[in-house]
Amino acid sequence: MAALQRSVVSPAGRHTASLIFLHGSGGTGQGVRTWIKQILNQDMAFQHIKVIYPTAPARPYTPMKGATSTVWFDRYKISNDCPEHIESIDSMCQGLSDLINDEIKNGITKDRILIGTHERGVDALSSQTADLHSVYTSEFMQ
Repeated sequence: MAALQRSVVSPAGRHTASLIFLHGSGGTGQGVRTWIKQILNQDMAFQHIKVIYPTAPARPYTPMKGATSTVWFDRYKISNDCPEHIESIDSMCQGLSDLINDEIKNGITKDRILIGTHERGVDALSSQTADLHSVYTSEFMQ
């Protein structure tokens, strides 16, 4: 898998932690960064935390009758009683794993990496990836 495109807000000081913030279905990293900037009237920026907004690769999306969309994983349908498409979650975990490993190679320890999202549907991916790497996950702005 090719490296995920990303929009990054660098820390103002020494980089000691990273927040990987995932967009919702059909969005982009730059799009969610812009949305947060509109809410806060500034970038979500910190003295020591790098904020990374990756963009999901375009893929066929079953709920849109197979149309291409930037989604983290496919779904059989959008419903609370429908299981997630595990195979596509597993493949996307690898892309996020590469991103986490890049941060670790840059000296950030696992306990200083957080995966966040504002969309409930992305929780399955962020939770599975976080469990795989023993990093933290959280859903923001519910």
